[in-house]
Order: sequence, then C-alpha cells, then structure tokens
Amino acid sequence: MTDEEIRQVELRVNNEIMQNHPTRAQVMPIEEARKSGAMMLFGEKYGDEVRVMDIGSSREFCGGTHVARTGDIGVFKLYAEGGVAAGSGA
Repeated sequence: MTDEEIRQVELRVNNEIMQNHPTRAQVMPIEEARKSGAMMLFGEKYGDEVRVMDIGSSREFCGGTHVARTGDIGVFKLYAEGGVAAGSGA
C-alpha cells in the first residue's frame, strides 16, 4: 500500500470508530452467515453454527474479543500489512 492508501484506510476506520455504533452479536447457521455477507477468515475452521458480529459497517464471523460500541476501540493505526494466510502454513 502507498502512504496515501494507508492514510485513507486509517481515516475510514477511525471515522467509523468515532461514530460509536453499537455492536451486535448473533448465532446463526453457517450457510445463513455466508449468505448474509459475513466475512470469513481464510483457513479458519467453523462449525455448523457460528457467531456473527456486526460492528459499524462490518459483518464478520466472530473471532473472540469484541466491544459493546465502536468507540470502545480507541484509535486505529496501521503499522504493517501482510496476507491473511501469512505464517499460517496455508
């Protein structure tokens, strides 16, 4: 990414954080989650039912830690970039 692209990503993420959106967790069948547009991480194992988090404009399969509102996150700073599968042996 160029320096300008990094600044744009940081600006976009921090704008969402500052809007202090409430988050929502829900459990649903994995196929329903896929159809809903929830983002899955490459190489992760999922069961028949998954927890899906709506956080601002993002919908993802739950990776564990989460917050009640986006403002709880604080400031976002991009320090490094890499592939999702980097270091996973995939």
